Amino acid sequence: MIIKKFVAKDFQSALKQAKEEMGRDAIILHTSKVKRGGIFSFLFTPRVEITVAIDDNLRVNSDRQRKPDPAPAPAAVVTPQQQPPAEAEPEVLALPSEQEKELLQEMQKMKSIISDVKLKMYEVELIKGMSEEVQLFYETLVNNQVDKDIALKIINSVETRLSQENIADNDWTRDLCLQTLQEYINDVKPINTQGNKKGNLVFMIGPTGVGKTTTIAKLAANMAFSDGKDVALITLDTYRVSAAQQLRTFAEIIEIPISVVFSPLDLASAIEQYKDKDIIFVDTAGRSPYKEEHMQELQEYIEIAKPDETILVLSITTHSTDLVNIFQRFNNIGVDKIIFTKLDETCNYGRILNTIYEIKKPIAYLTNGQNVPDDIEIPDSLQLAKMLLREGDAS
Repeated sequence: MIIKKFVAKDFQSALKQAKEEMGRDAIILHTSKVKRGGIFSFLFTPRVEITVAIDDNLRVNSDRQRKPDPAPAPAAVVTPQQQPPAEAEPEVLALPSEQEKELLQEMQKMKSIISDVKLKMYEVELIKGMSEEVQLFYETLVNNQVDKDIALKIINSVETRLSQENIADNDWTRDLCLQTLQEYINDVKPINTQGNKKGNLVFMIGPTGVGKTTTIAKLAANMAFSDGKDVALITLDTYRVSAAQQLRTFAEIIEIPISVVFSPLDLASAIEQYKDKDIIFVDTAGRSPYKEEHMQELQEYIEIAKPDETILVLSITTHSTDLVNIFQRFNNIGVDKIIFTKLDETCNYGRILNTIYEIKKPIAYLTNGQNVPDDIEIPDSLQLAKMLLREGDAS
């Protein structure tokens, strides 16, 4: 990175100097007006100073025909009597004008466009030579919001396995694509309800608004009605009166007991009370993973309860990067499995693959609506693969 300053009587003159020396790819970092030093500085109009940067790797030879820098002149000997008065530090007098700001924005947009073009050329270089079906497969994944790096790894795996005799067989290529995708999303582990163990304790954790309470209601209803399990509910969500009341209403409808807990000691008592139940679901308050006090409070409950399973509930409408960051925060407490919710609120399922690829945790369930006890299912890797290829949906 090369950074230089240019000073002239006005902005356009300074910009012209910068373009001539640094080229059209240069980016303006700062603009200010400066006074000349000396006791007679008030007689002179302030000049414009711009600070310009250029990434030396982006220089284009055809845009620059520089002359070599002249050899440095020999240093002159200056006597104390000839010493010029020291100039004052430049003083910033005004912010850039609207025209200057617009010009800066346009230059930054151009730099972004250049970067995007370079990335696209890199992608084209990687996938050229691959079969047309595989290239279409890549485009489908990217359009489904699968991270490009992950999509490239997947299609490289497909291309490696694709034999020459089957390269023109579209059905064979499609099946191979589905098989490869399944290998990335085949870690599926719902709650273990087998065996005769009593008091299985399952904590549901996650940020606010992801649907923990509704998800617990669905699971409790299905396990009570379909699996014939003896279920109890505990809610720690005393911050929202509506949440506790909602879960209490569900509990009354499906005729299972519920306790509202206000402290870690109350939680220990409730767990002891339900120790003969097959499964105990604990609904925690939605908390910000970025607030240390929230995580510390949840940690205290976890240490008291010592749950058999801690399941993180994530909304698929959240950006992939945020999903991974949220997981990392909650994983300091301990996460065993993931539930993805709100699949009915999007048609792009690539975030599931992006998240699972990064966090390496099994999926327990997917939810795709608000209906209780419906709209929840154990994921099927083939169904998920088809969703990623836009051959199916979450309904």
